[in-house]
Amino acid sequence: MRPGWWLVGLCWLFACSSTEKVPPGPDVDPAPKTCARREDCDGGQVCTLAEVCGACESSGQCRLRERCEAGTCIAREGWGEACVAHANCGLGQWCRQGLCRARTDVVPCPMGTREECPTGERCNAGTLVCEEDLGCLEDADCGAEERCNPGLHACVSRCTEATASAVCAEGEHCANERCVRCEEDSDCAVGFTCDAAGRCTVTPRCYSDRDCTVPQVCHLASGQCLPSLPPCSSDDDCESDRRCDLGSRACIPRSCQPDALEPNDSVGTAHPVSASRHVRLTLCPGDVDHYSLTLERGDQLGVNVEAEVFAEPMFSASLQDASGRVLATGRFRLSHVAAERGLYTVRIASRDTVPRAYDVGFFLSRGTPCDDDDHEPNDTVEMATVLPEGLRLDGMLCPGDADHLRFSVPPSRGARVSLSGYSAVRGLLHLCVLNGGTELGCSLDTTGARVDLPASTVQGRSLTARVTGDDARTTNGYTLQVEWLP
Repeated sequence: MRPGWWLVGLCWLFACSSTEKVPPGPDVDPAPKTCARREDCDGGQVCTLAEVCGACESSGQCRLRERCEAGTCIAREGWGEACVAHANCGLGQWCRQGLCRARTDVVPCPMGTREECPTGERCNAGTLVCEEDLGCLEDADCGAEERCNPGLHACVSRCTEATASAVCAEGEHCANERCVRCEEDSDCAVGFTCDAAGRCTVTPRCYSDRDCTVPQVCHLASGQCLPSLPPCSSDDDCESDRRCDLGSRACIPRSCQPDALEPNDSVGTAHPVSASRHVRLTLCPGDVDHYSLTLERGDQLGVNVEAEVFAEPMFSASLQDASGRVLATGRFRLSHVAAERGLYTVRIASRDTVPRAYDVGFFLSRGTPCDDDDHEPNDTVEMATVLPEGLRLDGMLCPGDADHLRFSVPPSRGARVSLSGYSAVRGLLHLCVLNGGTELGCSLDTTGARVDLPASTVQGRSLTARVTGDDARTTNGYTLQVEWLP
């Protein structure tokens, strides 16, 4: 045996130390790549909050054309990167959703409008073909007459103060060219916050699957991220005594079953409540649910109904006092400040012909008493108080309140509507004059609001003056005066 051979053998059996640096094996993770935006990352990774490239958790972190799967952003089904224009495709083919397609697979939209496309699609302004409507992340994803509502992930019609009544839904107003219900938390009732979609909500809700962590999906009816949607897509998926509600995709009884709080179909049988939340309730066709509670002077009550989003137009909620006088109305929510101590009743109904499931929350805040004026209820245009012959009226605006006052303009005359007698320290008052639901003019001033309208615009018309607070907490008295202009 050669001298030293045994040492080699020992080194073969046992790892001998060496000063040489061994390169890391394939299972050693390199340092994550830093980033500032999604485009800085490769391989389907996203730029995380820590500003490093990493795995996605929801499709909302990916591009519109992508979805998150197993931590990686991949192209959505039916989308690709093969083309951006028809010129990128072969003869006779058109570029649709980043893929070259046969002419028979493409619906053109030569005018560039959404109306030319099938439901669920919109026109690509660059290629003038209809594509799947994936929503939006920014205004650039929308058409020329649209803006992106990032909370809803949807392109919505642009609005202005002048077009708000025609463009926006009931209860919405125009802010930054978008129709919203709120701009900040103070615009909402007690217990609510204003979400990214401009809607008042008790808890954060989802509006699409992009809001949910993979593999959860968004259940629009509840606004919750769930492991999977309710099980049915047709009556065949349900037991024989149940049917499929396609709106919520849930199996419900074929004959409407009363909930645990019934009977509460009248004021006399109203279910007593306090600051609380009640779930898994049901409104059968033609049913009306009543809830009673005692309020002290100055108490602010907020009522929030949670049901399928698309059922909102069918719902109605109202608050009335012991005499039956309606004090506040809404659909999914209402708010009111009690002028006096007493028993109040909340009434919830649905005009739908099918049973509707819902939850309801009651939120209570103790506040400074506010004595309402004798002209209530006049919280809507339809409930407006008619101005007396002297065209002058003294009123009181309580928190969350809106006063509406109606008057008729003589032929060949204009009108000047003014507010005075209020203290800016207690909150500014906002004056608007409306023709039906259309605003003709508005004013907000620390010393006195005034709106002048020419005869050419208002002569012979029945108009409504609306007085609101600068925010939901405003409490102020005022004097409203109408004068005729030549």
